[in-house]
Amino acid sequence: GPFSGYSETSGFPDPRETSPANVRAVVHQIIETDGPLTRLSLYRLYVEGCPGLQRAGKVVRQALNRALGAMLRAGEIVQEDELRDGSPEGQVVRLAGAGGVHVRPAGKRDLPEIPPSELLAVLGRLFPTDAGTKADDETMLRRVLEWYGFSRLTRPRRHYLAKVLRLRHLREKEFGAAGGARSDESINGMQRTALRTAADAEAV
Repeated sequence: GPFSGYSETSGFPDPRETSPANVRAVVHQIIETDGPLTRLSLYRLYVEGCPGLQRAGKVVRQALNRALGAMLRAGEIVQEDELRDGSPEGQVVRLAGAGGVHVRPAGKRDLPEIPPSELLAVLGRLFPTDAGTKADDETMLRRVLEWYGFSRLTRPRRHYLAKVLRLRHLREKEFGAAGGARSDESINGMQRTALRTAADAEAV
């Protein structure tokens, strides 16, 4: 499942010591294997695969952000602010040309690590907006939790899902019932924002 192939045996180079090209190669590998994924998830996976790291400190994040910025400028990857609010958990990266939405089991992801677009696609399957009935938010939260196999609706999970539900309601207002029932591929197109610059990458 997602995020399942990372440990010290991966042997990722320490981004504080290795060349930018080496960091970029590993970042590409992570995004290719487990994208779309959030920047926060990418930091975590790099640390898990690097024997010399215990956490994603400021210097480590800066090195990874520089790699992401270079990849964005080169058109190698795409980044989207899927929550439309600038929050770190909404910054999702994927390889250019790759599908924008990839619905899959949770794997080793906690629920807040699942991209908003993926959760929106699951909500669309569980609660089509053109089905003639409308579920309340609490019911939708619980069903999504069950769909991914989580048993507890913790405060961080509830907070994150509430943001995703607000985005779903906003899209329903913008596009009507048909908008909520669009395909997984269409969700990506509706949420796409301009690519981040290197300065943006450093600020995240």
